[in-house]
Formats: sequence, structure tokens, C-alpha cells
Amino acid sequence: MSGKTIWTIMIDNCLPEHGPHNRHFWFAKHLKEQGYNPVVFVASRERGNAIQMIEDDAPFKVDDSYGFPFVYIRIKDYGESMKKRILSIFEFHKRLNKYADTFVEMYGKPDVILGSNGYPLSPWLANRFAKKYQAASICEICDLWPLSLEEYDIIKPGGAIAKAMYVLERRNYENANAIIFSMEGGGDYIRDKEWDIDSGGKIDLAKVHHINNGIDLDAFRENTDAFACPVSELADNGKVKIVYAGSVRKANNIGYLVDVAECMQDDEQVEFVALGAGDELEELREKVRERGLSNISFPGAIDKREIPASLEKARLLLLLYSSMQVNLSQYGMSQNKLFDYLASGKPVLSNLPSNYSIINKYDCGVERSFSNPEEFAEQIRQMISDKDSLKRWGDNSRSTAELYSFVSHTNHLIEIIEDITKEEQ
Repeated sequence: MSGKTIWTIMIDNCLPEHGPHNRHFWFAKHLKEQGYNPVVFVASRERGNAIQMIEDDAPFKVDDSYGFPFVYIRIKDYGESMKKRILSIFEFHKRLNKYADTFVEMYGKPDVILGSNGYPLSPWLANRFAKKYQAASICEICDLWPLSLEEYDIIKPGGAIAKAMYVLERRNYENANAIIFSMEGGGDYIRDKEWDIDSGGKIDLAKVHHINNGIDLDAFRENTDAFACPVSELADNGKVKIVYAGSVRKANNIGYLVDVAECMQDDEQVEFVALGAGDELEELREKVRERGLSNISFPGAIDKREIPASLEKARLLLLLYSSMQVNLSQYGMSQNKLFDYLASGKPVLSNLPSNYSIINKYDCGVERSFSNPEEFAEQIRQMISDKDSLKRWGDNSRSTAELYSFVSHTNHLIEIIEDITKEEQ
């Protein structure tokens, strides 16, 4: 039994019953089971849902219903405002910094502090706390900021904001005791930036690790039995269900799916169902109405716990991306939805080839580029008509999910924790 106290800072994480972003919840759950003392710090309003967990003026609120402190740091509701969302990021870190000593009194000094780069201020604060409390720090990267912001045209490539963010990113890596990328090509990224020692930089690639997103298979199986599919569009009507389950936003290029459905109007045995919410949902529903399409529907978001039973209804599952993500895909992808797909034991079709492709490596379906929606539609026709391959891809998906369970991921994290704290033992 370790007894080490592990702090995790990640704004956009939540309990499974509140949304899909649960990576650090699962890490904490399994760390607790192995004798560690995890404390998870999250924002009171998680990006993936509109639930405000602190309705009064309390600076923080603790939920210990799962056997460890899941600490909500109060931030203001920001709705769809990007400006208010950015301000909330600063609010979160400022308030966490203010009450850090209070948390030390409550839970003891941390031995390791993991700051997850959903936003670069989290690993920055982790490094600051590590210095203050003589702890070790881990910088985790689940999103390549500012590269992804440049790719999505949110900030100007090479502009003053991007340059400042790259400096912060590099320093976060340099100052951390360990670096964890959720994408497999993190080392390639550092080499491409020439931040590694061999390129004249300060980062030792020996401290760079990879832990992808993953799945808690026990919870997935329990939810399959406990929660029924609530989506009427997925009821058995003799048709082949092609399903997407994820956010309905520009980055996921769901408008492309409407184009594909239009190409397959005459394929009367096929229906597309896109589960999820996002800022493009109403626009795409209107596009479907305008085109008079009856073979695609957008039911909206469902409870994360209802996803397993809903995916069971599909013949084929889709990952969709825009051309914006080509530069990001060279370092590998780490989508939460992929691991739900794999655990469901269904074949997967993706329109964005990536280095370190899990789909292609383990033969879980097809991942390649397509020149137009017609070509993508033809690939769907080929896949759903090939019963032998459908079974092989599905079996491979299920077995591949075992490789990405949070039990094995947490064991890897423990190896990193023990390595960076061994000098203090």
C-alpha cells in the first residue's frame, strides 16, 4: 500500500453520471483501490454539460461519494461565450491557488501533482505547487494547445498569442518531472519543435510517456445491462444502423455525414443516427429538413451511461473529422468515443488516417482518407455487405478494448509516479 497523496488538476472532468469526460475520475478510482490517496480538482461547471455543481457563493465543494475527494472549484457559468469561458479558466486556477493551503490542511501535502493540459495553466500550476510543497509534478497533454487552436483558426498561427502559448507549453514540459501524452506521437511532437536535448533543447525524452484515453470495462458492461437505449431511432425496424456518438461541432465535421446520407438516399436498408449535442446541432437538423432526408436523424445527447446499450444497436460506428485535424493526426489521436466504440465490439470507420492508428493496427475496421462523400458512402456499402469482415472487425474491437482499460492505464501511471518519487523514498 503506497499511501502517497496524488493531486490532479483538470478543469473539464466530471463524474460518470454527469458527462463523458471521466479520464481522471477513473484514474483516481483505481489509484484509491491500490492504496493511494487521490484528490481531483475540477471546475464546478464542466464544458461538456451545463450543470453548475455549486449554486451558492462557496469557493469549493467536495463530493466524496466514490471514496475519494472530487473537489469542485467554483467558476461562473459561461454559456456559449468564448470570452467568458477563457475568463473562467483563469478564475479556476486563481481560486485553486488561493485555497491550496486549505486543501493541504484537509488532505495532507501532495507527493505528486498531475496538471492536465486541457489548458496549459493546469500543468503550470502543478509545477508551481510541486515547488511549493516539495512534490513531484506530471504534465499531462490531452490536447496540443496551442497547435490545435491554430489548426481550428481560433488563434492566428505564429501570432503573438500563439508564440506566448508555445513558450508556456515548452516551460511546462521542461519543469515537469514526467510528461504524459494521450497521443502516442508526443515524443515526435517535441522533436519536431526541437525542444529535446538532442536538438539543443532541455527536454529529456526519457521522461516522456504515453497513456491514451481508455475505457473502464467493468462500468461499460454494467451500464450495458443497467441502462436501456433511450433512442427511438435505434429501435429495431429491420434496417442497418450506422451510428456516430460524440459532440456535434465543427471539428467533428458532422455536416459531412449529412452529405453521405444524401448520397445513400436510395439505400433503403440504411439509416444514420448521430448521437450528441453541440453548437451545430440545430443547424444540421435544419439542413436535413431542407434536403428532405429521411435516412438520418439527430436525436441529441443521451446519458453517458446509456451509450453502451445504444451502440449495441449499430452495425457500424463512425469517426468523422475535418481537414483541420490533418496536422494534429500525425501525432496520433486519442478520442474518448473510440474506446466506447471498441468496447461495444463493433467495426469502426474513420475518414482521417492518422499515425499510430489503433483502428488499422488492430484491424478494427477501416481508417483512411476519402476524396468526397460518395467515396465514403461506397466504403460503407462495402463494409456492411461483408459479413465475415464485420465479425472479424467487431471481435478485434472488443479484444483491443482490453488493451486500453483504465486498470492497465492506472498501473502505467503508478509506474511513473513511483519512478519520479523514488529519490524521496
